[in-house]
Amino acid sequence: MIDLDDFKRFNDNYGHAYGDLVLTRLGRYLQKDWMNEHLRCYRYGGDEILIIASGLEDGDFVKKLQIFQAEYAKLNQQLEEPVTLSIGYATGAVANEEELRKMIQLVDNYLYQAKRQGKNQVVGAEKK
Repeated sequence: MIDLDDFKRFNDNYGHAYGDLVLTRLGRYLQKDWMNEHLRCYRYGGDEILIIASGLEDGDFVKKLQIFQAEYAKLNQQLEEPVTLSIGYATGAVANEEELRKMIQLVDNYLYQAKRQGKNQVVGAEKK
C-alpha cells in the first residue's frame, strides 16, 4: 500500500488543483512503469494506492517498491514542496477474501509504521 506523505498539506497550501497534479503524476507513473500482467494497482481511499502482485519473487517485489519510491521522489523535485511516499507491504499468497482482508490490514499497519518512523519509508515483511 502506497500513501502520499502529507497529501492534505498540498491541498491546503496550494489548492486542490495542485493536489490533483500530485495524484495525476502518481497515476501516470504507475500506469507507465507498473501496470502489467503481474501487477494491478487500485486507488484505495483518497490518496492511497493498493498494489496486488503475482508471479514475482518476494525480494524482487520489495526491491521494485524501493526503486519506485526513489524514482517518484525524483520525478517531483521541481514541485513547490517535495512529494514523498510511505509504503507498507507484505508478501505471501491469499486463498480467499478473508485472507485478502487480513493481508490488507497487515499492510495498512506497516504503512502506519512507516509514517511513525518519519515517513518516506518502505516497511513490511516477506513471507518466511
